[in-house]
Amino acid sequence: MAQTADVDVEEASRADIVVTGVRGSVEAAVTKKKNSKQIVDSIVAEDVGKLPDNNVPEALARVTGVQIDRARGQGQDVTIRGLSGVQTTVNGNNTNLGDGRSLNLSDIPAELLKQVDVYKTRSADQVEGSIAGSVNVELRRPFDMKKGWTIAGSARGAYDDISEKVSPYGSLLVANRFETGIGEIGFLINASMTKTNYRENFIESESPFLVTRTGGSQLVIPYRAQYGLEQGSVKRPSINGVLQWRASDKLDFVLEGSYLGSREKRSVERLYVQDMQVVPNYSDLVFMPDGKTVKSVTLTNPNGLNAGIDSLYNTIHSNLYTTNLEAHWHSDRVQINAAAQYNWSNEGNYFVETILKPGQITSASVDFASDLYSKGAPSITFNGVDLNNLSSYGVERFQDNRGGSKNKEFAAQTDLTLQISDTGFLRNLQVGGRFNQRRTSRYYGYRDGFPRVGGAFAPLSMIPGFDDASMVGPDIGGATTQWYRIPGASVLSNIDAIRALIQQTDPGNANNFASVYPSSDRGQTFSSNEKNFAAYAQFNYGFEIGSIPVDGLAGVRYTNTWGTSNSFNFRPGTPANGNQQIVEQSPGAGNYYDLLPTVSAVIHFTPKAQLRLSYSTNVSRPGFYDSRPFYTVDVGSTSAVVFAGNPALKAQREQAFDVSAEYYFGRGGQVSLAGYYKKATGFLYYSREQVTATEMAAYGINLADYGLSTGYVEQLRNAGDGTFIGLEGTVQSFFDFLPGILKNFGASMNASHIFKARIEYPYPEDFPGAFDSPNTSKWTANATLFYDTPKFSARVAYNYRSSYRLSIWQENPEYSPYNGSTSKLDAAVNYTPVPFMTLSLEASNILGNDVFRYHASQNLLPLGVRTLARTLQGSVRFRF
Repeated sequence: MAQTADVDVEEASRADIVVTGVRGSVEAAVTKKKNSKQIVDSIVAEDVGKLPDNNVPEALARVTGVQIDRARGQGQDVTIRGLSGVQTTVNGNNTNLGDGRSLNLSDIPAELLKQVDVYKTRSADQVEGSIAGSVNVELRRPFDMKKGWTIAGSARGAYDDISEKVSPYGSLLVANRFETGIGEIGFLINASMTKTNYRENFIESESPFLVTRTGGSQLVIPYRAQYGLEQGSVKRPSINGVLQWRASDKLDFVLEGSYLGSREKRSVERLYVQDMQVVPNYSDLVFMPDGKTVKSVTLTNPNGLNAGIDSLYNTIHSNLYTTNLEAHWHSDRVQINAAAQYNWSNEGNYFVETILKPGQITSASVDFASDLYSKGAPSITFNGVDLNNLSSYGVERFQDNRGGSKNKEFAAQTDLTLQISDTGFLRNLQVGGRFNQRRTSRYYGYRDGFPRVGGAFAPLSMIPGFDDASMVGPDIGGATTQWYRIPGASVLSNIDAIRALIQQTDPGNANNFASVYPSSDRGQTFSSNEKNFAAYAQFNYGFEIGSIPVDGLAGVRYTNTWGTSNSFNFRPGTPANGNQQIVEQSPGAGNYYDLLPTVSAVIHFTPKAQLRLSYSTNVSRPGFYDSRPFYTVDVGSTSAVVFAGNPALKAQREQAFDVSAEYYFGRGGQVSLAGYYKKATGFLYYSREQVTATEMAAYGINLADYGLSTGYVEQLRNAGDGTFIGLEGTVQSFFDFLPGILKNFGASMNASHIFKARIEYPYPEDFPGAFDSPNTSKWTANATLFYDTPKFSARVAYNYRSSYRLSIWQENPEYSPYNGSTSKLDAAVNYTPVPFMTLSLEASNILGNDVFRYHASQNLLPLGVRTLARTLQGSVRFRF
């Protein structure tokens, strides 16, 4: 909620402005960037309920230095300047979902938004929380509207060429501003309901292992290969209500609440072969050009391969409720802002999964780089197996799984701004404090059932829902393989009968399936109580170097975080207790503080040309799940291994240096070039490390009691430092200087290049890309052509992202997965036949680009492909 004073004045002066059209949207975003003391880029709605894209991540992909992933029909995860874990705020207030440190931006409907701001640096008055940066989502308020009634809404339908379904979207906004005897009052209600249908086909392999064969020769072969398809729908109901009261010219209040929900039904169908690194017999081996990586192979095991059909149906939900009360008072020299928020949320899922065997599979042929896809993808053949013979299908395993988290969060803050001088060095002083408390918890449980009849897999025909069995398979290139399964929705609707069947056919697990849901896995369960207090002081300053004005801010934020967490630990017994497993509650606690200084300066060479300089710091706190005080001990024949959470995880901290040269002209025109250097500490890496007997004793294990001398601890740890160096450029203008119809055109181009994105991981740098930062593309670029008149507007936009490392494969880091370069071409036209209505037609992913992935930075082996749909949507927006 805290803002610098000049921003408050700017907002107040814009109270009666409603941005409309492409030109207005671009101009408002440029104005925000020019006047800010921080490095910030914005996306502003073209109209009430109209962002340039269908959801927040897709819109942010147009912002310089922002990169996103796409899956399940929409943009998903967001990274800023190559770093993930982006902080999210709503109207400036930190907002989290469940036990996470942010909310899911794809769950915020575009129809609710006024604008979205990407802060790449932080000022002392802003809430700390991410070394990547923060995304602030600004919802509409009644004083943003014209006086009197405003009624606006939209309806649209989007056709997906893979699912061949239409996704409906609708929104309605009702607002009023009016004078009363106690001042001006405004209220607003903005509601939205969306449903996104999706279907995506995939063929892929995963996790290549280094295998040493008899005789000492080595080869690299993936753990698993699979055909699959993922389909489903996501419903997102949401509503935002706001009451504003301007009691006088000096005093106003805001009371608002919102609900953001998500309901997803996701079906994942896969045909797979796995555990290929331990198959006893390889034949027909063909290698990739490196002579070590397996291209194709025939796998044989007379006792049966770990291969079959995996059918999973997942129901996923989230509910986020937010409330916010603000009071603002100012005199000629003093401004006081006070606010309190109380949010609560929950998220979770429940899935059912069936593993089928289409007969005995003793041999399979896999070509990891087949021509099913132009860039290579796995092909799988089960030798001697007839996938069309439904009577041969048996059920190897059934699992259901339930998990989720809850969060209750309270925050209160007060900010004081004292205007010192209009012309002196010190312009104003800001001080403030904030208290935040989060109570969060997670639950999780699963159970497996192994239905058997006469010692053999139960026939699929015994499973309730069998009458709905049908064939599925991916539609990619030359892939023609299909297989039977019972649709997951049928399995879920028959869950009570399936539980009863497992109790009859798997007596050893009968008790586990007696309850409606799986029992809690206490090792995955925890509760945490985290408190944070922060205080800051900063001043805005200004002076002149000769005739050149310079202004900026300098400040420091002190933040103290402390709290407790509770989980469970498990360790084996000893002869002293009859070798009974020991289960105990496991408490943990932490307390740490940070000082976060910030300094920025803007040098105004002319009213149009300026140079922005910034030094900022930030901190990312460890996740609640990662730092839970859980551990379990596995005592083997040669060593003991502790699998544990890590309450000792340190926060990630960063220092960032930024410089941005900017030139503004015309209406919405800009040319800018920015560079940055980030140094961050405490990056995370999951590993198994040998420890001393004393360290094992801290987990309640005396190695001598088990006749052992070696112990290991496997957990998430802080790794080395990270360094990020990059350059960003933007050129944007409407062509007002051209004659006739040409003056209605405009163009925007931006690009970012990351010269260095390196994290010092705890393994040797003995292969290309060893220290590549995950989720970091070296290149990102956008090009957009606009046309805008009061009645007709159009936009063609192209987005490109170069390849990037998806994650680190700890068993064999050289073969970590990489995402190939991605691109997307979109277009939209808008027609306003009457002032109160706009018709739109929009197309996305026009070129039908897919997502290709591969193993190792050198592309030593194709990982596979996932298809992305083209969409075509029509919409109508109205406003009165």
